[in-house]
Amino acid sequence: MIDLSLFPVFLTGALILGVTPGPDVAFTMASAAKGGTRAGFAAALGIGTGCLVWAGLSAAGLAALLAASEHALLFVRLAGGFYLLALAAKTIEALDDPAMFQSKGAEGTMRAFRNGMATNLLNPKVGLFFIAFLPAFTNASIGPVWSQVLILGAVFSCTGTLMLFAYAAAAGAMRARLERSKSLRQAMNAVAATAFGALGLKLLMTRPT
Repeated sequence: MIDLSLFPVFLTGALILGVTPGPDVAFTMASAAKGGTRAGFAAALGIGTGCLVWAGLSAAGLAALLAASEHALLFVRLAGGFYLLALAAKTIEALDDPAMFQSKGAEGTMRAFRNGMATNLLNPKVGLFFIAFLPAFTNASIGPVWSQVLILGAVFSCTGTLMLFAYAAAAGAMRARLERSKSLRQAMNAVAATAFGALGLKLLMTRPT
């Protein structure tokens, strides 16, 4: 059970973050360019699987924290809010980051899947992001927070994977356009920075119910 009144905002944020260029997008497009669309799809599935693992770990971590202290959710939300604000500031500082196009893709579906999952799981920033992002959309009054985090994490993984599928399908055209257009890269990162900032403020202004 999740709070359906918060779900539209969560879904909008997930879609915005999913479409914004970053390491996952770069790896997926590079894999598609190197090994074809199937390799790009496999990379996307690997990344999505990694996100599911992070969602499970985040849910388990929150369950342990909430069992230890009734104030844990407030602490997580405050820490997450400041983290997302810092992420917004960092994104603004680097609105144009052409380094993402230096990502080396993987050729072959199994290798692309494994590398995509490993890249995601070995990035602790992904775990921090899950802990920061997902609690903003939980409501302790309607059920266990950990189960809501698990459901939201699964939805986030699915939407992100679908966005990566789209990038893989249009890898050549999208990669060329993003490489050529500095204004497009800046605009997409500015949207991401705004989303991070808005979600961070929401976390800081919301108290556990």
